[in-house]
Amino acid sequence: MVSAAFNTISSACTGLLKVRARLLDLLRADDLNNRFGGPVFVFVLIAVSIFLGSSWYQNDWGGLFDFHSNLSDVQREDFVAFYRAGEMALQGRAAEAYDPVLFSAPFSEKNENLLFLNPPHALLIFEPLALLSYPAAKLVGMTVFFASFFGMIYMIRPNLAAWPYLFMLLSPGAFYAFQLLQLSPLITFLLLFAMLHSRDKPFLSGMALALVTIKPQYGLLLPVFLFAARDWRTFFYATIGTIGLLALSVAIYGAGLWEAFLTSMQDGAHSIQFSANHGMMSTVGSSFGKWGVSPEMRLATQLLSIAFAAVVVWFAARRLPRIRAVAVSMLAVTLASPSFMYYDWLFYSIALLIVLKEVPRWPLTLQATAALLWISPTIHDVLSARDWLTSMIFSSLVPLIALVVLCQVWVLLSREARSRPGHSQGDGTRMHAAS
Repeated sequence: MVSAAFNTISSACTGLLKVRARLLDLLRADDLNNRFGGPVFVFVLIAVSIFLGSSWYQNDWGGLFDFHSNLSDVQREDFVAFYRAGEMALQGRAAEAYDPVLFSAPFSEKNENLLFLNPPHALLIFEPLALLSYPAAKLVGMTVFFASFFGMIYMIRPNLAAWPYLFMLLSPGAFYAFQLLQLSPLITFLLLFAMLHSRDKPFLSGMALALVTIKPQYGLLLPVFLFAARDWRTFFYATIGTIGLLALSVAIYGAGLWEAFLTSMQDGAHSIQFSANHGMMSTVGSSFGKWGVSPEMRLATQLLSIAFAAVVVWFAARRLPRIRAVAVSMLAVTLASPSFMYYDWLFYSIALLIVLKEVPRWPLTLQATAALLWISPTIHDVLSARDWLTSMIFSSLVPLIALVVLCQVWVLLSREARSRPGHSQGDGTRMHAAS
């Protein structure tokens, strides 16, 4: 009897030890210590993950799992804007979507400032959503966004157990993107796929870039990347796909919709968006605007940032192995974009994840600046809850932090590539097969 009990306890303990060993193997704590940038970066990621995880829980997941049928009941959710635009297109009122008053008429007070800013061919995607009820459309959107989110991490294959998924899921970029249900996970996935596979999958990459044009500010420098990488077929397919979408939008909605869009760009919803000094807007032009610079100077500084970023993308695509060129280019794209919000922060997170894969240990200075960039949206929110002016000052400095990280990453990847056998600088396109 005693022997049987002892054997049972012994078997249970052995089983627990095996479970513990398996769990430690899955967590791969040694990799977290040695291959995730360094102790400063890891500490900050753990801290912000705990903070945002508790925020999600305390705020009832930010309404992410609320499925209201009436648009007036939806609170702080950008996805309702895409659905509303599709709804108006379905009603034959597509051009009115660019009228802020008519567009926001059915929204709740928290959503009354939402604008429709996408180009007309985006309605080809949004109108089918309006055939569904809003809860069903939201569920479809959530499925696509979550699939895109996990897909882009899998595409990079950082080989660091579950840590990249955990830290990304509890990152400020994911927090904003999923709380507001923005398109950023899908757009980031499409851009990442196109840049990684523009050489070996030109048709799919071109179609991905054609879809990215519904958020054109993020693909602004992709032609530079493709030209520098000599990926002519991808550029051809992207051009044909984009022209096809534009032509289809004119055929279905009429040229008047494009006239309404261009008018909005000049003195309508778009001008309202770009002239406002949003705390969560992180562009070079908006940073100067927060310091009281004139609109003309804001435009000039934004154009200069685009030119600078284009040069960076060109040399990255020409001189670095493909995957490293992608990391640098994604960081540069964020500086060039004339509209870049905190819900777009997945660009930074994915770029840094690529850098981690390529160079597991970072200098202390890069650990500090990269950690600061990773958590900038959260810092802004904490400051905003205490003092608006301080939060705006910090917000205005975020592009500078991004620039510093970009420069440090460039130096790190270039120096590390030169020091490793088998890695030579030169045309990054010839390195594609190896990377």
